[in-house]
Amino acid sequence: MKKFILLTIIIFVVVVGFSYGGSQDKVTSINLPTIRTELKPGDGREKVEGFCNICHSVDYITMQPKLSKAQWTATVNKMIKVFGAPISETDAKVIINYLATNYGTGN
Repeated sequence: MKKFILLTIIIFVVVVGFSYGGSQDKVTSINLPTIRTELKPGDGREKVEGFCNICHSVDYITMQPKLSKAQWTATVNKMIKVFGAPISETDAKVIINYLATNYGTGN
């Protein structure tokens, strides 16, 4: 009985899939608008844009809650140590200071 029900469901899905897919135009691509998020001006902005954009958009930065300097430090270090971001220690300090100043709690 279970095999019969399973077979019936499979046949139904195949028939519906063919009848639906054959009569519709297929979308092969879509065009999304280019939306550029602007980071706040400040020392280190270029480094943040250059390094952070390697793996993700800067939207991720602007969507974060205000983090303390210690939290931004932990986040940047995670990007380097866990995800392999190619950021030198000197550049990391600049990035952390920029993030803490412009997107931080002030602590």
